[in-house]
Amino acid sequence: MSLKFFYLGIFLLSASIGYGQDIQPAKNIVLYDPLFWKDQLKLDPFQCQKIRAINSEFYEKLTAVIHEEPNRKTVQVKAAQSLLQRSEEIWETFHPRQRKRWKKMWPENSPQNI
Repeated sequence: MSLKFFYLGIFLLSASIGYGQDIQPAKNIVLYDPLFWKDQLKLDPFQCQKIRAINSEFYEKLTAVIHEEPNRKTVQVKAAQSLLQRSEEIWETFHPRQRKRWKKMWPENSPQNI
């Protein structure tokens, strides 16, 4: 099971780097899981629960695409699209002060800087 997650992580990294230029990056992109910084961001329990649900849905979609799609390039494009969708959904869960704090934590938060 952990080997699957390892390969999934490697795949995500390669998808975001390799196809990040094909898709216009969001203005405020969330590449990292904000739950690691929940204390600094002062996330409330509802926000933490919502972010967990967004992450869970993202990984479920990604796993389904990997198993259903035979074309590797199509899988990578769909993975990059899902990553951007996840980012937008997480960004919408932040309050204005949290967004400001996130921007300070990651001043150059674009896929090209990974």
